[in-house]
Amino acid sequence: MKVRLQRLPYGLRVLLATLSLGIGTGLVGIACHYLLEGVQELAFGQDTSDLLQQFQEAGGLRRFLVLCVTGCLAAGFWYVLQKRYKILSIRQQIDLAGDRDPTPFAHLLHAGMQVAIVGAGASVGKEGAPREVGALLAGRLAKGFSLALKERKVLIACGAGAGLAAVYQVPFASSLFVFETLGLAYSWQNFLLVLTSTYLATWVAQSIVGQEAIYHLSAVSWSASSFLQAIVIAFLVTPLALVFAFLAKQASHKRRNDGTILWALPLAFLVLGSLVAFFPIFMGNGQVLAQALLSSQSIPYLPLTLAVKGLIVYLLLRNGAYGGTLTPSFALGIGSGYLVTLLMTVVGIHLDPALGMLLGATVFLGTTLQAPLTAIALSLGFTGQAWNLTIPLVLAAGLSYVIRKRWEKK
Repeated sequence: MKVRLQRLPYGLRVLLATLSLGIGTGLVGIACHYLLEGVQELAFGQDTSDLLQQFQEAGGLRRFLVLCVTGCLAAGFWYVLQKRYKILSIRQQIDLAGDRDPTPFAHLLHAGMQVAIVGAGASVGKEGAPREVGALLAGRLAKGFSLALKERKVLIACGAGAGLAAVYQVPFASSLFVFETLGLAYSWQNFLLVLTSTYLATWVAQSIVGQEAIYHLSAVSWSASSFLQAIVIAFLVTPLALVFAFLAKQASHKRRNDGTILWALPLAFLVLGSLVAFFPIFMGNGQVLAQALLSSQSIPYLPLTLAVKGLIVYLLLRNGAYGGTLTPSFALGIGSGYLVTLLMTVVGIHLDPALGMLLGATVFLGTTLQAPLTAIALSLGFTGQAWNLTIPLVLAAGLSYVIRKRWEKK
């Protein structure tokens, strides 16, 4: 079979590999969707359209027990897995392409556990799993189609973006993510490969994952005063995002993977379980918290809630859990933008809280992902907003980018 493929023109092989990747990552997105919903239903009962309601109806004791059991299972799983296999990040898969191939079975198990703990209520993002599996699939396809090392690296990056696009139904934002965060070189060929894989993956997964916006928010408008709001939020929220990004990076670099994970990770889940037994708003990857704020639900002690949410993410990642920070960053940005808008109201400047939340999310995501354009596209795509909001979001993201760069130089 491989010999027959090698006889095909090289450009056709690249195209076939890209189309296969788009279809494959779409199926990966569907698998992640079913796994997440299956774990949630098994852990907390009948699925409802309101995730917070599902957690609340499960009861405090059940939430506590589910997270305690999850912590013990995850600790044992990752200890054994990392003892036997080397888990390669997406960056490592790109850099080591042609020299070292990831172990498919181990990486699939690794990704599945990431999705499972999010379904059980862990405070980490689910986007890491489909990105990693997408990159894994891309590497296998590139090797099967006998692509050159350059195209193999490009296809792995495309796989990561397509995986993100499939689970969140944000193909344009995912395409930007490949260029900004993964550092793929800008060229017409790369644009074509990225857009083909991400949009095809989105289309394949659409019938199951759904094409509706993840977060429900009425149409938001902007005015001249929104520029002031964007400037203030950029200056006040960027430092908070830098702190969270620093903590998340440190947690990932110093993540436990030796024998200490067997007691440290269950203890971290015990802390989370004790908290969510009384406050279900902390359940999950941040989607519950973000939707509550976007729906204008009252959350007492919001500054403390956001700080605790960020520390929980750090605690889990530092003590051995794997997962993304995209959705937690979005939730923290929503909350931070809302708080800054309220602060401006106190001093007599009345502005739209909904726009403030979107500006905060854009600034926070742009800082943690180091990708301002991706952050703008994600904020609009997640909430289903029109592209005419791009102007104030660009201002906020641009100022935040300048602040981050100056901070990095110091």
